[in-house]
Amino acid sequence: MTFTGFLIIIGVFIALMFVYRRADKLIKNMSPGTVKKVNWAGFIIGILGGVAWYLFHEGIYMLVTLIGIVIYFLFYGYDKMESNESH
Repeated sequence: MTFTGFLIIIGVFIALMFVYRRADKLIKNMSPGTVKKVNWAGFIIGILGGVAWYLFHEGIYMLVTLIGIVIYFLFYGYDKMESNESH
């Protein structure tokens, strides 16, 4: 791995952590039903992107898989939101 590639990986990681911390406020303002639907959509996008990446060996499908995984884990705690609102 080149030094430039290493810096790109670090930059992507820092950007993902920044998005994760900022998205929390937005997600808490959404209804639990919407959060659950977006979580499932991220899961499906990640699965379909991973299968397409495996079958076609194209870099764009790797990015689709990454986006799906990030969306899924951003909205992962939706069941906790539903249980907190019911009490």
